[in-house]
Amino acid sequence: MARTKAILIVGGSGFVGSHLALHLREGYKVFATTYTHRMLIPGVTVYPLAIDNRDWMKRMIYNTQPDVVIYAVGSHTIGREEADKRKAESAHAGGAVTLCDVADIMQPKFIYLSHCQVFDGEKGNFHEGDSALPTTDLGKVKIQGENFIKGRSLNHLIVRSSPLFGRGNGRNFSPLDRLRISLDRGQRVELPTNEYYSYAPIYGLVEMISRLIETNIRNKIFHYGGLTKVSQYEFARGFAKRFGFDQKLVQPLRQETTAASKAKPIVLDYSLNCTNAVQTLKIKPLLLEQGFDLIEKKLVTHL
Repeated sequence: MARTKAILIVGGSGFVGSHLALHLREGYKVFATTYTHRMLIPGVTVYPLAIDNRDWMKRMIYNTQPDVVIYAVGSHTIGREEADKRKAESAHAGGAVTLCDVADIMQPKFIYLSHCQVFDGEKGNFHEGDSALPTTDLGKVKIQGENFIKGRSLNHLIVRSSPLFGRGNGRNFSPLDRLRISLDRGQRVELPTNEYYSYAPIYGLVEMISRLIETNIRNKIFHYGGLTKVSQYEFARGFAKRFGFDQKLVQPLRQETTAASKAKPIVLDYSLNCTNAVQTLKIKPLLLEQGFDLIEKKLVTHL
């Protein structure tokens, strides 16, 4: 009888990590680490973890004996890069390379979750082979993490995702939860109109990771995004319209009026092309409305 694979999710209390834990616990022996938001996940063994403590990481690896490590630490939310740059580097890059080093003797499959902002946003529709030249803080620490993992792991996968939307895990709010709460309270929300993303539901990323766990593919990069490219402002307006909120509460982010700002505003396009993942893993990318349908059907299990 085949042994059930052990999956270690580092960052298991976050938006992405908790969704992965809830989904993967049905077919695997799942371990998850928590740090800022400590929580219990039924069916999952949870460990506290300080990503800057090498000895603690080593003990955790020997205790869990993972076949697969999924690194989902750090904020993946637009505009929420950690103010402390050293802390951000530790979360997105330093912790990943330390964990990769201490787990080296077991050679687990190492899946590193990255972000579309590793690109400069100049042309959009980015493929895996396009040059990654980040200009944002989040993009810079993510590309550091990618490069460290590519240089140190012989069995890695890097998944770059567009901004993800979905319900929170019942313990902390997701970006969509915060938007919904603001609209429900009648609060004005101001968002940029000049940054475009191929927004995608969290559920699709979870399914994609599930398929990567079972493949023999290694040392590759995959993109995950939706089929609809919109700005943050358009996304929020679309959500408000779909779920019956007052669309007028969503307003364009006001810019300072200066001589420089009178020039034509810079438009950034961080949309991803996920054709490679579609063809290789047989995933089905969704339109924005289809993603909203999944939320309405409440397909997410809460803790």
